[in-house]
Amino acid sequence: METLLPDEWDDWLAEGERLLSAPPLRRSDQSARGFEDPKFALGDFLTNIPLDLVERLAEDLDSDPAQFRIYREVALKVPADRRVKASWTVHRDLRDRLDLLRDGLTVRQAVARAGKRQIDSKADQNLSVEERAAKVRAFLADPEVYALIEQEMTRSRADRKVRHGARLVHEELTKKEKAAQAELRERREAKSPLEATLKAQIDVLRAAQLVHAIRESLSDLPEPERLIDALTELDAQVAATLLRGQTTHENVVVIDAESWHDRTARAALVHSDQRSSSPTGRAVIDSID
Repeated sequence: METLLPDEWDDWLAEGERLLSAPPLRRSDQSARGFEDPKFALGDFLTNIPLDLVERLAEDLDSDPAQFRIYREVALKVPADRRVKASWTVHRDLRDRLDLLRDGLTVRQAVARAGKRQIDSKADQNLSVEERAAKVRAFLADPEVYALIEQEMTRSRADRKVRHGARLVHEELTKKEKAAQAELRERREAKSPLEATLKAQIDVLRAAQLVHAIRESLSDLPEPERLIDALTELDAQVAATLLRGQTTHENVVVIDAESWHDRTARAALVHSDQRSSSPTGRAVIDSID
């Protein structure tokens, strides 16, 4: 099916022919007057042509459609106010890195700034140690490259510090779990009623380790909102448990056995749920409302 061409088509063809016939810049002028290169004028013109008609326009003008697309892309990505005294080729090579554009920049320098390999350069693995060192020094001589590397090194040091802190937290939690495990073994041998408490303590410490691990890797996990919901529920349960524990603690009184001359107090102790006792004769009982 024949593409329906807009009414401006003949005008576009005439303008395209005019721009294509413009004399190219002399090689000696490409650096100082690169922004006057006819390729820029042609590219600016092509930005006004719908992209789906650029290929047809190139064909009607006996030109390479791929080259027309490049002219158009460079003109779009490097607007007139960002063009410098450098060749059109430099602008093309740095069209995605406008921050690297500088007056007088050569194509070789542009390729190096963009981190691309020179067409006639050796592959890095074929360079000698001296050549690789020279290449590194050349990159570090660029203030922007050096600043970026320094920034990354600073961030790396900060990341290491965070990882070190996380490792210390993990080690502390592990140490507490091992201590609780050792106490649990001792209590089992002594048939202590604290066995259930110690088991629960170990589970809580393991849960703390899991929460810590989640915190360190949350940003890398898919659908982290699921974990956020679970942690929110866990936080609510922990808060409720702590509140209940605090209330229970407030309802506990300590009675000195040496001052138990009151028979009523002794009777209260006998009929209470005794929590613990010490060699000094002090005992903890639930208070009576």
